[in-house]
Amino acid sequence: MSELEKTLGSGYQQIIIGFVVFILGAFWGGIEADGSMTAADVYWPALTMLAGGMITMLGISFGSDHEDDRTNDLMDAINDLTARLDKLVAMGSGKDSEE
Repeated sequence: MSELEKTLGSGYQQIIIGFVVFILGAFWGGIEADGSMTAADVYWPALTMLAGGMITMLGISFGSDHEDDRTNDLMDAINDLTARLDKLVAMGSGKDSEE
């Protein structure tokens, strides 16, 4: 197991590819930049940078087999908040929270 795989998880190759695509898009956008730049000039470099960012985020989100994988934090927070609200409503209405 390489050091990158140990640090980043099994999706480390996708993370590296995403960074490279993002940097290429940024470099391309820098080459295109001049004094009279329009939205059409920056469209493809920006799309390339966005694609690189998404590839990287997917590698981070779904390529990790570690317990600190952060793809489910929002759902966990919503479930926790729902359980607390249900408990408060049950306490307020005098019903048992088990119901």
